[in-house]
Amino acid sequence: MNKGMKRIIGILCAGAAALLGSCSQMFSAKTAAEMQPSYLVMETNNERVLFSQNANERRPIGMLANIATAIVIMDWMKAKNVSMDTMLTVPAGACRWPSTNLLHLQPGEQISLRDALHSCLMWDDSACATTMAYACGYTLSTVDPEGAFVAQMNNMARTIGMNATNFKGSNGSVVSTASTRDLALLGMYAMERELMQGICAKASYTATINGSAGARQVQINNTNRMLSSQGVDGLRAANSRSAGCCIIASAKRGSVKAYNPQLGKESTYAQRLLVIVLGMPDSNARYQKAAALLNDGWGAWEAWQKTSNMTDSSKFIRLPKN
Repeated sequence: MNKGMKRIIGILCAGAAALLGSCSQMFSAKTAAEMQPSYLVMETNNERVLFSQNANERRPIGMLANIATAIVIMDWMKAKNVSMDTMLTVPAGACRWPSTNLLHLQPGEQISLRDALHSCLMWDDSACATTMAYACGYTLSTVDPEGAFVAQMNNMARTIGMNATNFKGSNGSVVSTASTRDLALLGMYAMERELMQGICAKASYTATINGSAGARQVQINNTNRMLSSQGVDGLRAANSRSAGCCIIASAKRGSVKAYNPQLGKESTYAQRLLVIVLGMPDSNARYQKAAALLNDGWGAWEAWQKTSNMTDSSKFIRLPKN
């Protein structure tokens, strides 16, 4: 059994403790306006943190929470052999946040799981995230499907070491909290999935919604303006009043061969940077900060390769191996 399947089984077999929300921690979170921005830059293959600021501070994360929603859905699809073509019926509970119901879904309409995933990840869509959460959560609890799903999100977070995270809802319109360090774990875990990589790398996508008046189509334009610049190929940007302007960006370079002083010989290094920026005051400031961090990050990564110093464990953020 590979490590991916072990993780899936662990998440889907959370047990009664997770369903009761024992993972949740109750506290009053400050908004982005009350906090200094936080950021973290790391190379994901070696799990080396290159630099960070306020990385352990809990704060609202806005629609970045939709990444966790999509992870739980993708793992459920794989474990239960659920097709991307599965049609989902929009529940009334998914339409509680009109400003982030970007496809203008109405209760009773239908949308494919494929289209819902794209809308959930490519822009700040709460309705598609919660529609998927109800479908998955109903297999866990017919009484409280959304609550059961959120428990799975929190169990997934604990499984991969996101110990400062508290998901409060199935989408980012509900104020969930995490640290930048935890989001680094989430980003690495998300990018293990080819489906996640493929969706987040798309510039646009057309979704189809089926209702009583027939089918209608809506074009989704990815809100991540860094795509295709500086090697960026995912994940997502997000905005909210509580979280400010945020981004998790993944950028890839080709593998490189360099002398490894620890091994005394040449090694091949895969190269992928993950940049997380939280709490910026506006969209332009977010992208400017992320671009600067990405540029500086590659320089710091190249400098680290000359020593490959693995001695300080605090400089690494490691996903569990099983």
